[in-house]
Amino acid sequence: MEMLNDDGGTAGGAIRGQTPEAGHARRRARSEQSILDATRELLGEAGFGSLTVEGVAARAGVAKTTIYRRYRSKTDLALAVLLEMVDDVSTRPYVDDTGAELMRLVDRTVQLMSSTVMGRIMKGLVSEVAADPELARVYRERVVSHRVADVEALVDRGVSRGELRAGLDPEMVTDLLLGPIYYRFFLSGAPLDKRFGERLVATLLPAFTVQTG
Repeated sequence: MEMLNDDGGTAGGAIRGQTPEAGHARRRARSEQSILDATRELLGEAGFGSLTVEGVAARAGVAKTTIYRRYRSKTDLALAVLLEMVDDVSTRPYVDDTGAELMRLVDRTVQLMSSTVMGRIMKGLVSEVAADPELARVYRERVVSHRVADVEALVDRGVSRGELRAGLDPEMVTDLLLGPIYYRFFLSGAPLDKRFGERLVATLLPAFTVQTG
């Protein structure tokens, strides 16, 4: 494997016709992506508990100093991978029935948490988020805000169709829908399956809908 130096470069030097600044930026971007790709692979193979900066450096073909220039610890590495994934993943269901949308939202969240690298990272980071205020702030702003935005869009569509009552608080709806999933995933260990999602939506939907009669 070609070893990148501390600024992401190699012994090959600059590309002909490329300014030193552009060459440096290109090498840095390549090094950064190699680090994130290696972190994602290792998290997928063995989880957060087995992740080490040394392992990432070896897999990425970079020096440990290159990693430490950008990330304080393996926690920062895992968070960077999680943020990259969150930007590409949405749980927005976009169908024409609010009950079906809620069911898809719950199913998609269960799938992400229980069978993807994203879920393994979140499980590994939960104690770190609780202990580190700065990490918690970034997590809320970049991860939690995505889920609230998905639910807010769902609520707005449901209200506009006359299926959900006006004045619903999207953040509270998010807590009620996703809180039970996180509780089972992080704490109780109870099954996260299709029946659970169906029961959850059936229990909560009457509280969200327009009351008649």
